[in-house]
Amino acid sequence: MQASNKRLRTFWLCVGFVIVALAGFAGMTAFVGQAISKVASGRGLETFRTVLLVEFNYIGVLVMLIGVVIALLGAAGFWLRDWLQWRDLKKKYGSKKNGG
Repeated sequence: MQASNKRLRTFWLCVGFVIVALAGFAGMTAFVGQAISKVASGRGLETFRTVLLVEFNYIGVLVMLIGVVIALLGAAGFWLRDWLQWRDLKKKYGSKKNGG
């Protein structure tokens, strides 16, 4: 009984995570679309207040988003380089498990 209960709980946790992720993606897409339209119409320096009441402008949002994308691409490059090095080491020396 506990195994099926744990599976059911895990299922609903995954469903909730997917719903929250989709809502976040939709909200971010709408906000970036609004920022792009403001900048394209020449009103990119208009300020708005964030949730923490900090003034920010739409050009700053786009610059920050581009910075996040560049950082994620850099992190993916480092991860790929690390993975390739580990793969080469395993090819060269073999994969030893359990310290033997």
